[in-house]
Amino acid sequence: MKIKNAVCYSFRLNDESLLAYVRLIGPLRRSGINIVNGIENNKIIINRVSETDMVIIQREFPKKVDSYNNIIKLAHKEGKPVVFDLDDLLFYLPENHPDRQIAVYYGPSLLPMFQALMEADLVSVSTPKLRDVLAQYHDNVVVLPNYFDDNLWRLTPPVLKNSSNGILTIGYMGTYSHKPDLEYITPVLLDLIKRYPQKIHFHFWGLQPPAELGSIPQVKWTPWYSDSYKNFAEFFQTQSADIFIAPLVDNLFNRCKSPIKFFEYSALGAPGVFSRLDPYEDIVTHGHDGLLASSLDEWTDCLIQLVENDELRFQLATNAQATIRENWLLSQNAFRREETFQSALDNISSNRKQNNGIVSIVKSINLQLFETFNKKEAEQLRTEAKVQQAEAKAQQAEAKAQQAEAKAQQAEAVLNAVYSSRSWWWTAPLRWIVGRLRIIRDQLR
Repeated sequence: MKIKNAVCYSFRLNDESLLAYVRLIGPLRRSGINIVNGIENNKIIINRVSETDMVIIQREFPKKVDSYNNIIKLAHKEGKPVVFDLDDLLFYLPENHPDRQIAVYYGPSLLPMFQALMEADLVSVSTPKLRDVLAQYHDNVVVLPNYFDDNLWRLTPPVLKNSSNGILTIGYMGTYSHKPDLEYITPVLLDLIKRYPQKIHFHFWGLQPPAELGSIPQVKWTPWYSDSYKNFAEFFQTQSADIFIAPLVDNLFNRCKSPIKFFEYSALGAPGVFSRLDPYEDIVTHGHDGLLASSLDEWTDCLIQLVENDELRFQLATNAQATIRENWLLSQNAFRREETFQSALDNISSNRKQNNGIVSIVKSINLQLFETFNKKEAEQLRTEAKVQQAEAKAQQAEAKAQQAEAKAQQAEAVLNAVYSSRSWWWTAPLRWIVGRLRIIRDQLR
């Protein structure tokens, strides 16, 4: 049976974030597979499994443990292949990574994701290094690379720029999660400012530069907060730089990342310096279509070369676009997803060789944790409701007090008006006589 429709359970499909667009939306549309959203209006629709030919589970979705288990159960019952798609090694998130250090975003998702990793018929990942790590836990892990979406991006031809009397812009684009990477390269950038105070500027998109950089006049920061990758692509292609940088701290998590910055930088017709780690070392040929650096000294040397050599900048940028055209256009590679998914459907029975004992234990742990989290969440909601009720009563009491105070102020204003009127003073003797007569009357009684 040919795969025509795939239901995708992803928290990012509606906002079309980078993850959803690069891994699902762009490739599936190009391959002719119709995407069916498994989540609408924040509601998980489990019976979409029955309406489609295959199921794609993306990243941290399995943290919705009860829904995920029902989806897997229905898919296995109806013989539908399940693909678990992962683009980052979240199981080994570095200690200083912002998502682990501050947001603690992925913590509750890790064990459910590990269950999905073992239960899926096929695990699709973005890089060979990520495949090698996850292959310890699943027999069928395949690399489906992130490609250059030539529907979304255009290749702007490089321009040979004479910088002898001009200013060069060194650019960096990234999200807050790359804060450690940018901090790593900061000493090099500060050194460059000292070397070329009149020749270079820096432009940062997205992530705010470290304070020691941000306070320098030659540094510009453009925030970017949209979740839509399509909107980002449209925006970023209106920007420009003469040199781009893509630093990565050397750790297992970063070694498993994809080289998508190489595509996005090259699209703007500018050369880049990249960390000499797997993501870029697997795609960039040093000195041909980019420069690779493995130490701060090498970073300094590479950037000096590009600042001082106009022809080198032009040649690297030109070759980088040639590399993309020859090997990395989505239009030329989308068929690979269709072939891979079709293979998963055709070999569904042989793919399910996971250790049922381990899966059973992990599933049991996930259910217990899920129940615990649900109880805590329910208790928190009840507490919040009580607090809101107490605040509402306090607001009502305050409103009544304000009304009473307003009436008192009105009465005081009336009395003041009366006391200050001429008639009050003219009738004062009469009021005194009336008062005395009342006293005499009461005494006679």
